[in-house]
Amino acid sequence: MRISLFILFFHLTFTLCAQEFYTRTAHVHVKSDNRIKSIEADNYQVIAFLSLESGDIRFEGLLRSFEFRLGALDRVYNSRNIDISEYPSILFEGKAINIDEFDLNSSKTQTLRVKGNLFIWDEKRVTEVDVNVIVRPGNILDVVSAFNMRIEEQSVDKLNQLMRDRLPKSININTSKLGVSRDIEVDVKMKMGLKNW
Repeated sequence: MRISLFILFFHLTFTLCAQEFYTRTAHVHVKSDNRIKSIEADNYQVIAFLSLESGDIRFEGLLRSFEFRLGALDRVYNSRNIDISEYPSILFEGKAINIDEFDLNSSKTQTLRVKGNLFIWDEKRVTEVDVNVIVRPGNILDVVSAFNMRIEEQSVDKLNQLMRDRLPKSININTSKLGVSRDIEVDVKMKMGLKNW
């Protein structure tokens, strides 16, 4: 009897684990345009989880892991002048609302509708996006999504104030004229494998 229960427990545990996918190398690309220069950054150190049972999806990455295309921004952003210790990461927690339509045996591109909360610094955005998923041999999921995010006006004011505080006082620049865009393009790409622990 004990052996039967053990085998049943082991089988259920394996079945549940077989429905969870993860990666530690997801790629998040962000881009924002302003009047002077487009700002782009990449983060290749994002951890992500997807449960095919519940539809839960989560990804998280450190803000310091973003690499800016403009080297000077890398130095400013990663210096001690900008304190990100209170909110050190970006985080998305959500659910694929049509997960019951997903077929792990299909090699066609499938679209999941994902709804959740995106947290960046002290900002929270309710986000609803389409995510394209292709199942590759060996139960590898190619996951791709692109969406736009709008920064609230008060957040743009916070960014302008941050720039005013960090620029040398001898430079006479009206930071509100820099034209920080309120729209940010976000692209997410990841290859997810079966969670095996």
